[in-house]
Amino acid sequence: MMKSVLSTLSFSLVTMFSACALFAQDDGADFFSAKVKPILEQHCFECHRDDPDDLGGDLALASRESMLTGGDSGSLIDEDSPGDSLLLRTISYEDDAYQMPPEGKLSDEEISVLTKWVELGLPWNPDDEIQLEQDHADGPPQVNDETKSWWSFQKVERPAVPKVTDSTWCRNEIDAFLLAGLENENLQPAPDATKRTLVRRAWYDLVGLPPTPEQVEAFVKDDSPDAWESLIDELLASPHYGEKWGRHWMDLVGYAESNSFERDDTKPFVWGYRDYVIRSLNEDKPYDQFLTEQLAGDELPEVSIDTVTATGFYRLGSWDDEPADRELAKYDELDRMVAVVGQSMMGLTVDCARCHDHKIDPIPQADYYQMVSFFQNVRSYGVRDHNSVLAASVTQMDERKIDDATRLAHEKEVAAVEARMDAIATPVKEDFEPVDHEEFKHLINRERVLKKYVGKSLTEELFAEYKKLREQWRQLTQNPPQGIRKILCVKEHGAEPPESFVMIRGNPHAPGKSVSPKFLSVLSPPEPEIVPPADGETTGRRLAFAKWLTSPEHPLTARVMANRLWQYHFGRGIVRTSSDFGFQGMAPTQPELLDWLASELVDGGWRLKSMHRKIMLSRAYQMSTTFSDDSYAVDPENDHFWRFNPRRLTAEEIRDSILFVSGQLNLDTVYGPSVYPPMPQEVLDGQSMPGKNWHTSNDVDSRRRSLYIHIKRSMGVPILESNDAATNDSPCPVRFVTTQPTQAIGLINSEFTNRQARLFADSIRAEHTDAKDQVAAVLRRVFQREPTAVEIDRGVALMNESSLKKKPEEALNIFCLLALNLNEFVYLQ
Repeated sequence: MMKSVLSTLSFSLVTMFSACALFAQDDGADFFSAKVKPILEQHCFECHRDDPDDLGGDLALASRESMLTGGDSGSLIDEDSPGDSLLLRTISYEDDAYQMPPEGKLSDEEISVLTKWVELGLPWNPDDEIQLEQDHADGPPQVNDETKSWWSFQKVERPAVPKVTDSTWCRNEIDAFLLAGLENENLQPAPDATKRTLVRRAWYDLVGLPPTPEQVEAFVKDDSPDAWESLIDELLASPHYGEKWGRHWMDLVGYAESNSFERDDTKPFVWGYRDYVIRSLNEDKPYDQFLTEQLAGDELPEVSIDTVTATGFYRLGSWDDEPADRELAKYDELDRMVAVVGQSMMGLTVDCARCHDHKIDPIPQADYYQMVSFFQNVRSYGVRDHNSVLAASVTQMDERKIDDATRLAHEKEVAAVEARMDAIATPVKEDFEPVDHEEFKHLINRERVLKKYVGKSLTEELFAEYKKLREQWRQLTQNPPQGIRKILCVKEHGAEPPESFVMIRGNPHAPGKSVSPKFLSVLSPPEPEIVPPADGETTGRRLAFAKWLTSPEHPLTARVMANRLWQYHFGRGIVRTSSDFGFQGMAPTQPELLDWLASELVDGGWRLKSMHRKIMLSRAYQMSTTFSDDSYAVDPENDHFWRFNPRRLTAEEIRDSILFVSGQLNLDTVYGPSVYPPMPQEVLDGQSMPGKNWHTSNDVDSRRRSLYIHIKRSMGVPILESNDAATNDSPCPVRFVTTQPTQAIGLINSEFTNRQARLFADSIRAEHTDAKDQVAAVLRRVFQREPTAVEIDRGVALMNESSLKKKPEEALNIFCLLALNLNEFVYLQ
């Protein structure tokens, strides 16, 4: 077994160097201080001297004695022939497996100094020795009985529902848990919200869209005792439920559709994963199955298009197509897997233990690499170019059969488009520079290369035709008939996994001790039961991990998801740090309620829709946002939920609502390839290759929900970016919620909002001619309530004033633009 240099830096040479003791105490000490110590300080002490609880390979360079004692494993010195010692081969980079220091080879002069030092017997100046406290009180937490007793590491046990004084206030068990805390603090819950407030709250929470004024009025007038429950069921059954809650999940897994880095090329067929998430949520797929399919959908006993598509989960991260260090890039991909699984599914920052033992939580570095080994056999997303991505990450399944005529018709249409594109490009190739021929080999470069020759050997008309054909080709190849549709998915190297090691200081070129797949030791887990699938294509390790993660015995999975459900309904989790249930995370404000919700989730078959119903049927959810000075004085953070927290609409909700009230939102088209709404030229010019890979869609597609907009890592749609859209380079458990000038400037000045305001005004003019009626209709759509007389009068006054300064027909345009900027439109009570 290959061992790391640092872990094998062990000098068991007391006998060999005893003859040099006098030298070590005399002239050699000066040599050490003047020549050797500066080299060790610059290249070695960072890992092997300063922190006794974080020594690379357990090797201390604190004194000559500590060096002779050595680290984790064998000798680095050849006792019979010091010149042949592994230490010297290591610093000379003669051995590919052992190259130290990892940041780069020492100079010839430095190697010469260390060589002489070894030959002299490692002389050391006693004045440079330091004392190491091996039981350092401030070191990383250890895995022991004390750390295992942390609240989130305990098995979930269903707590008893507490008794409360005012039981009439409670509508279900959730209320009893919250009211018990309120009564203990002498806090009064806020009064019930109005039906108008509730219907708007429910629509945005479950489908991310506003109700129409007619839907609001229908609910307000419905006096039946089950009106609220019926509304919840109706919204949960909506196909738009999966779109809204799918966005939450996409935040957690860092969903994006491009690779980042300089080229930021598009991930092929990645939208299939997005559609899988939406469908799964609409179908109310059990959460444990949802996780299992993403982690190991290709290793299940029954594999389907859906389960394979789910494994696109592994392909969502950024990818460097020409890394300076391929091994490092590989481990960066593995690290992202651990980060997303650890944070989003388990609520632990396991990835913090990549380079050393976790500084906050009891997660040794070995545990991190034992977790990595479950994913070690996963093939890298790609090696260098697009073709390598297709080979490593794309598959085709013919589960949904199509007839030969349909297949042939599709292939014929694609071939015809390709032939016409070639006919346009071929004459231009005669004028290509050598570099153009090379770049033109790659599909993503062709349009950009041809553009250079417009006005020369290519006319504007032919180039415009080529661009149109290129978009047609993209649509055909990205969205073929389902029987020949391709899938972005995980692939492994085969049934034989590679050996896994702890990488010292996180350096993939410094392997330490060998490790095998094991679960986090602080959770007192069972041994993994790994059964390789019969097809011989994978190891079965990911399925073993998924089974442990989704076991009812796992202390974190259900707690974390129950907390997220609460967070998305109430604005913050019972544990505010919803992806960190570790030592640095915030404690749950209602721990018994959290465990009750987690128990309900598991006992209810891991069904999310039933959890939505329980939460929304509680009186706590139906409280108003009414402020109380007395309650605020006792509980300013609203830890006890004495009122419902108001919230700002998310970026997607704002854009979709603008399109909705203007009558432009396309809700008829669901699923399928992502869309590219018009992008301001200033934004396109900000890329390293301006406009690359942004294919502006037609008007109908551009008006689809924001969920379907292509997510390009290097370039975001301005209205989404300025209104706090999720970051996508890492898991996003909680979005920033800001109120800043860019939002107001964008909503009042952008081409998008001004165009929608004009269309909004056109639709109002088609229904009403009187100014009062127009203002009332505009506010009714924006507020989803009847406007007051004062609000109508102010609107008419603004239109009259605008008519004096602008063309009379523009007055309504201006009022519609103002309405889209009102606080009541972008805030939810």
